[in-house]
Amino acid sequence: MRTRRETIAMLVATAAMAGTRVSAAPRALPCPVTRPLDDVADRLLAHLPETATYNGAPQALDGGPLARRMDDYSPAGEAAWRAELARAGAELGRLSCTGDRRGALRLATARAVVANGTRSAAVPYGRVNPFWYSGHLPYIVNQIGGPAVDTVNFMAAQQSLSTPAAVDAWITKLDGFRQGFAGVIEKMKADEAAGCRPPKPILAATLPMLDAFLAGDAASHPLIVALRTRMADAALDGRARRTAEARAITALERHARPAIAELRAHVALALPRGREDDGVWAQTDGEALYAANVRALGDTVESPAEIHRIGLAEVARIGARLNVLLRQRGLSRGSVGARLTALGRDPRQLFPDSDAGREAALDYARALIRGVERRQREFLPAAMIPRQALEVRRVPVASEAGAPGAYADPPSLDGSRPGVFWLNLRDMRAVPRMAIATTTYHEAVPGHHTQGAVALGAGEAPLLIRVASFNAYAEGWALYAEQLADELGLYKGDPAGNIGRLQAELFRAARLVVDTGLHHHRWSRDKAVAYLAAVTGQARGEVVAEVHRYMAWPGQALGYTLGHLRLRRMRADMARRLGRRFDRRRFHAAVLGEGPMPLDLVETLVAAG
Repeated sequence: MRTRRETIAMLVATAAMAGTRVSAAPRALPCPVTRPLDDVADRLLAHLPETATYNGAPQALDGGPLARRMDDYSPAGEAAWRAELARAGAELGRLSCTGDRRGALRLATARAVVANGTRSAAVPYGRVNPFWYSGHLPYIVNQIGGPAVDTVNFMAAQQSLSTPAAVDAWITKLDGFRQGFAGVIEKMKADEAAGCRPPKPILAATLPMLDAFLAGDAASHPLIVALRTRMADAALDGRARRTAEARAITALERHARPAIAELRAHVALALPRGREDDGVWAQTDGEALYAANVRALGDTVESPAEIHRIGLAEVARIGARLNVLLRQRGLSRGSVGARLTALGRDPRQLFPDSDAGREAALDYARALIRGVERRQREFLPAAMIPRQALEVRRVPVASEAGAPGAYADPPSLDGSRPGVFWLNLRDMRAVPRMAIATTTYHEAVPGHHTQGAVALGAGEAPLLIRVASFNAYAEGWALYAEQLADELGLYKGDPAGNIGRLQAELFRAARLVVDTGLHHHRWSRDKAVAYLAAVTGQARGEVVAEVHRYMAWPGQALGYTLGHLRLRRMRADMARRLGRRFDRRRFHAAVLGEGPMPLDLVETLVAAG
């Protein structure tokens, strides 16, 4: 019988990922397989113009055709997108790549991307995007993602405005909101007819996001402000900027705001029909959708019940460690969660609830990044140290109510846009000093920014690989990066920060419990909020937003701890195998060097490293 490692090695060597159907007579190709994979990527991204624009794909650059339109969310658009995914799966199944380890690895990774996009094809509602971290999104309109949030945020911060052609594409896209969001409403109606009615808390939390888009004078609208500021930053001609702004205000008032107003009216009408049950299990075929997301986003074959047990065990382990550290600080009474709450409310941990306090929090994160960047040679081979710029910004006020506590956007593929670490400062009690360090190491360096920048700097790879998204790989690394920061001594002299690190690790473990609780064990929203607040000591507003996030993105929260545990096991195996020859830089090179991929393939690279 083959061992697990031998089986994985065979998968890489033959580029036949589990769950991918391969024809009886594969067509041999010269390797590497860049051209055929690029052809597949071009056809897929034609259906996902916003994903292409976000990543800086060639056809979206400098006002290219993909920068000029929203995704087509209409039922017809969704059907065409799913048909293209199926076509891609069949085409990749006919390919073969032998005699080239890297080519075989890339083909296996490409097959895994498409497999993640097709494993829930029988569930007709929602939106599947294997290039994004939400997997199969059951509710295309929600408070944290989907077109009502992502389209606006991408245009404000990611879509290029550096040339006249790019500005024209941006305004053309804004002009298209009327048609684009009409398709969104049409899809919501079709999804309800297919048995999908979003939970009431999701619909209720979405309304303020839509209201924010409709509020205020057009000239001060966040999109217009972003256009004005970013055109000026690009030093475009002043007269051209004024003309473009006038065009954009007209598009906003005549097309974009009416489109969002119609969407808001539909959401308000749908709210009374929203489900009382909070987990995706209550939707038609909801258990199948969750199973697909567990496999794709958790990158695991373990059942939700087993994941729930893993989460409980991790909560107990991390809680015991925190109990010791809190006692050392004189905090010995009450639950671990209650004591963490007390520490987080210490005035010495809080930044002022003011514009100046928020800027001070951002500056604190920037200083932490500068400090760890000076240490990169201690954990990365010199050739892999990123050169791409990184900025720290506040999450836009218009979207902060439903946004995560922090997140990162990678640099664009062409290098024209820096990476961005976004910190949500809606509630300054939720971002004490003890939490910001770990959040920074997770999202920036050595976490997501390092991971994405290393992948971009690793040499030319097929577009399909360069825009791939594997949630457990990405979030597992970022949680591992928090542990690495401790290993590097970055919390030395900051015992409260180290407690914040463990609190964050505890939070991710509790997510396993809450996500499977909601979607498998049929917990209510209130039970999930109560559990998460009691265990982690996080501010209630933060906890409520987090639970709403898990409700909207079933399975996404599983990737953090499950990916982290896998990476820790890989490192321990490598250290045992190499003994004194073990070097963490060698491990990190194996994990990061080929970019995002399923963890089974990462394990093979680590075993060979």
